Amino acid sequence: MTRGAAAVPRRLGRPKDVAAAETQQRLLSVARRAFAKDGYDATTNREIAEAAGITSGAIYHYYPSKAELYVAVYAEVQQIVYGAFNEAILPRQGLLARFGATLDAAVELNREDPSIAAFVVGVASEAQRHPDLRDRLAPLRTMDKNFLARLARDAKENGELADDVDAQALEDLLNAVLSGLARFSNQTGDNARHAAAVDALKRFLAGTLMRR
Repeated sequence: MTRGAAAVPRRLGRPKDVAAAETQQRLLSVARRAFAKDGYDATTNREIAEAAGITSGAIYHYYPSKAELYVAVYAEVQQIVYGAFNEAILPRQGLLARFGATLDAAVELNREDPSIAAFVVGVASEAQRHPDLRDRLAPLRTMDKNFLARLARDAKENGELADDVDAQALEDLLNAVLSGLARFSNQTGDNARHAAAVDALKRFLAGTLMRR
């Protein structure tokens, strides 16, 4: 460098922790799509690593096993889904309005990323086949139960339900409807049909589906 010339500042890359966080997020997204498409058994760490642009060995820097990676994907999906659901019902009052907003949020999530619903649909069967996964997932399976239980409990406490309707029965019904529509959406791969089914259900509940 010529004497007296100003030193050119060295261009810095992304901080290591930022790059690591981005890699981890990419890893979770790739793994979610792989688990949703091929299932837990057929998905390999090598496949996930190649899609994420890292080496197979690098996965273990983030997750010590495929089971831990699956659990991490599940935890992220729970945050995505129930974060969207809670935001959707925030301005709504009453069971029908709140559950309708939940269904609409599910349609929007599926439109943006079908792998979310596809992953969720497969969780129950994967947990049945793999007791180690079931035990790891059990502590995390609270957001869905708490959310639907809150809808049912609020409806009961607000006097919206008939006296002989049990809040637990309502919670079970909401769960069956929500999970059934997710399964239907995943099986058909048709977001428009999913949205149309949700609209028909909302009209059925509102009493506007049938010709008077």
